[in-house]
Amino acid sequence: MSKLLLVQFDLHQRLYHNALDGFTDNETNQRPHGNPNMNHVKYLTGHLLNSQYGLAMIAGLEPEVKWNDFFAVMGQSEAKDNISYPSIEEIKWEWDALYKPTRKGLSELSDDDLENPHQSLSGMSQIPAENFGRLLTIIKPTTSGRLAF
Repeated sequence: MSKLLLVQFDLHQRLYHNALDGFTDNETNQRPHGNPNMNHVKYLTGHLLNSQYGLAMIAGLEPEVKWNDFFAVMGQSEAKDNISYPSIEEIKWEWDALYKPTRKGLSELSDDDLENPHQSLSGMSQIPAENFGRLLTIIKPTTSGRLAF
């Protein structure tokens, strides 16, 4: 497995925490400038967590997907106001609990595993088939050594 994927994954971990630094739980429930067309930080945070479950599945894990009704990926959910979301600390805790086992699983994937995901990814049934290819293109290293987007 390319070390570039792990470098990108570690960067993703740091950026997630850096972006959330200093927010109170109440602040994460508010849409920026009260604009109903903008998602609040809590929704974005949970939505990224939901995507992280997909990476965990690619890494061979079978995580319990929490709060899917609130944060489902690929257009299956939307930010809502005045509902009881989990706290920002609960969401960050879940994110951090996935980090080390997911990283370990990703480090054990071969380039062939990424080229032929059906061989190693039995847990991906929670991600619609039409979206799976898009998810893999986000993380698949290219031959030039850059990550494909």
